Parts: sequence; C-alpha cells; structure tokens
Amino acid sequence: MKALTVRYFASLRELVGHERETLLIPESGLTLSELIEVLSDVHSAEVAEALVGPGVRLALNDELVDGEPELVQPGDVVAFLPPVTGG
Repeated sequence: MKALTVRYFASLRELVGHERETLLIPESGLTLSELIEVLSDVHSAEVAEALVGPGVRLALNDELVDGEPELVQPGDVVAFLPPVTGG
C-alpha cells in the first residue's frame, strides 16, 4: 500500500472538517468510484454524496479532469472542488 493525497476546498472542506488527508491505497491504484467508497468508509455517506454532487469538479495532480479518470495512483493528489457562487 502507498499514499494518495486528497484535498477538499470551500464547502467540501467544511463538511469533511479538514483541507487534506493521506490515504493508503493499493499500488495498482483505484478507480474514482473505489476512491469514493473508501472516503465513504472513512467519513460518511453524506460526504461521499457531496463529493460526487452536481457541479463538483475533480482535479488530478493540479489539472482539472473532464469526465472520470481511469485510475488514481499512489503519489497522486486528488482535489474535490465544489461549485463556486458569488454575489
């Protein structure tokens, strides 16, 4: 098992309770669905639902991802960015 870093921004950071965490994942990597499942086990179903909610964007290694990445690998940094509203 090797480490993966997960970062949360704005309202997702508030929901999770911290900005980043390190998870141990298999060396073969995880699909995004598997990562969400792991995060659901670590946090709650509410957190897992929020991470895949409408408008939430995913960045992998500081680059926005369109669609779903095939795998996240050890050493990657995955960031969840909620929709931003202004006023």
